[in-house]
Amino acid sequence: MGLFDGFLGQKITLTPRSALVAGLLYVSGADGHLDENEIGDVLRVVPDRATLETALKYCKQNNVQTFCQQAATMLSPQQKMCLMLNAIDLAMGDGNLDGAEQQMLMQFAHYFQIPEQALHPHVQTFMIKNNLSVFG
Repeated sequence: MGLFDGFLGQKITLTPRSALVAGLLYVSGADGHLDENEIGDVLRVVPDRATLETALKYCKQNNVQTFCQQAATMLSPQQKMCLMLNAIDLAMGDGNLDGAEQQMLMQFAHYFQIPEQALHPHVQTFMIKNNLSVFG
């Protein structure tokens, strides 16, 4: 236990469900801030405020690299892919994927051992889905 760990509150242990929400929070906050709209987007994926609060506490206590290491050892391959696709969809939802979001998604893919070629068709689908300019 570190000298100031008592100020962090109770140590949060990830569950698969809280890992999903934490992953979405890390991606949503990749640009350095997390606003109410982004929290609402996360709640649309997992509409559970208690899990959101747990995941928020986890994110405050742990950096993204720690999250990736813990999630990679805990989640099944299907859970990793589900988290990855939800994170990509969330990041691309505004039609823009900034550099910090892209870098974080690639970090997730690396730790989750999901090859880029496995994600490519899904990313293409999200690009088509989010390209609302086709409607004028």
